[in-house]
Amino acid sequence: MNSMGRSLARRATTVCALILSLALLSPAAVRAQSVDPQKALAAQALYEQASVEMDEKKYASACRKLEEVARLVPEGLGAKLTLGECYEALGKLASAWSQYALVEAMAPKVGQLERAERAAARAAALKPKLATLTIEVPEAVASTKGLAITRDGVPIGDAQWGAPLPVDAGGHEIVATAPARKPWTKQVEVVIDGAQVAVAVPPLELEAAAGAAAPAPDAGSERPWQRPAAFVAMGLGAAGLAAGAVLGGLAMAKNGDSNDANHCDAQDRCDPTGISLRRDAVGLGNGSTAAFIVGGVLAAGGVVLLVTAPSTGASSERAGSRPALRATSVALLPGGVALRGVW
Repeated sequence: MNSMGRSLARRATTVCALILSLALLSPAAVRAQSVDPQKALAAQALYEQASVEMDEKKYASACRKLEEVARLVPEGLGAKLTLGECYEALGKLASAWSQYALVEAMAPKVGQLERAERAAARAAALKPKLATLTIEVPEAVASTKGLAITRDGVPIGDAQWGAPLPVDAGGHEIVATAPARKPWTKQVEVVIDGAQVAVAVPPLELEAAAGAAAPAPDAGSERPWQRPAAFVAMGLGAAGLAAGAVLGGLAMAKNGDSNDANHCDAQDRCDPTGISLRRDAVGLGNGSTAAFIVGGVLAAGGVVLLVTAPSTGASSERAGSRPALRATSVALLPGGVALRGVW
């Protein structure tokens, strides 16, 4: 018989096995679960397509079809056994083992002893290769009211906590939830078959109470820029005052030079060199005056910003009994700058 003939024979055999699985159900099972003819026809068509895809090694697509067959006809042992073989070929060993175990348990009840033995042998061969994932739940966490744990969306009951459970190699998501608690999620990677992985669920954090009043904003946070700006302004003001002093000193030096060597007389009559020196002295003097004015304004403004800045932390506690500053004023005087505040 050629390969095409063997493939056709295999498909015919598997379809017959599916039909026989239904026919060999106990009378009680038949009464409890009547088989919908439309579902049976759909299951048969999907089974045939899956068999072809398995021959072509298209296991991912074949397994999806066989999963649907098992959903449509949950009593079909042939579909479960073939699904286990498909999972095994796809590398999903734990999923394959679970299907074999189901068939091993169900087949004797309907007199399919040969199929039960076959499933048992396949399950026994896979068991040493299975990876396991243990979800450890400490007692302090287990006592959390309403605690629920899932693995890949499937609930994990408390009887399974701390037990090494077979899993397929690959990624798995562990989620723990509880009322009034923040969900906890953990991505776990089972790298190879046969690996033994354990994950411990930590205490779940409390959720913020619904409707709880938001904390009052810190007074200092309303104008966080003000204190830094005050120090910058005072620094620039100090630099301006220093520049004014330097320029003033240079102006006086130039004026003194104009009087030396008789470049200018007591009546301020000057020769060309004296005139040039006096002109430089006037320019430096004007620059000194401008620097003093700008520096004084900046320094005074910095002081105002610093005095009126909201207090924070310990300083706000110390300032709690201090009267609030209601108004400030800055005045330029011939000899400097005057700052006045009203409390």
